[in-house]
Amino acid sequence: MFAAKVETSFTYDTDATLGEELHSDRPSVLSSKLRELFSAYTSCPTYTMTAGSTPIEVRVSKSVTPELGDERFAYTSTMELPSGPQVLKTVAVRKGNVAVMLVGAPALVDRHIETAVGKIPAGS
Repeated sequence: MFAAKVETSFTYDTDATLGEELHSDRPSVLSSKLRELFSAYTSCPTYTMTAGSTPIEVRVSKSVTPELGDERFAYTSTMELPSGPQVLKTVAVRKGNVAVMLVGAPALVDRHIETAVGKIPAGS
């Protein structure tokens, strides 16, 4: 979807993971694509997806984002799994021609987004 992308994930314990993606493209392209992506998720407050043959209800709501970078987007999704609800937060921050996106447990995303954005080189 973007000119360049790298991603990694971290496991903090058996129930907490954090994924990080870096995207690079012209600022106007990053802005447009992120706006499109986050609008798609937040335009439908509930939807159903399937895992194998199991239907999973997903509730989505916009989330507050810290005042970081040039643009920021966030939503929280709650998946009703057979084992119980799972909550994930997704935050993307664009700074110049680089965007960082974190996905994971809300507390982990909130704790690490400022550090992740802070690692984007000046003048990006």
